[in-house]
Amino acid sequence: MNMIKKRDLILAALILLAAAAILLYNKGRAPAAAAQITSGSRIVAQLDLSRDQELDVESPQGGHNHLIIRDGEIWCSQADCPDKLCVKQGKKSLDGDTIVCLPNQMAVTILAP
Repeated sequence: MNMIKKRDLILAALILLAAAAILLYNKGRAPAAAAQITSGSRIVAQLDLSRDQELDVESPQGGHNHLIIRDGEIWCSQADCPDKLCVKQGKKSLDGDTIVCLPNQMAVTILAP
């Protein structure tokens, strides 16, 4: 018969503690009201996340990102950068979330109300 060892109980307690900390952290973040879009060093738009819309963002060097807002979430659906990491970052909707495209110098910052 296998007995639960002290190490197993400590490991289980640490996992539960980490899960609780993650839940509390996310619960404290509010659903966002707006997204601030920057290209290069300038703010190009501040978009209301409660309104479905799309925006094309041109970088100072001519790069292109396509942003979509639907159902209170924003994401980069297309980009002409080589790595497409901005597209892979997925949908964002909570205060403090960001989407960044370094090659195109584009950043989206989610802002709370």
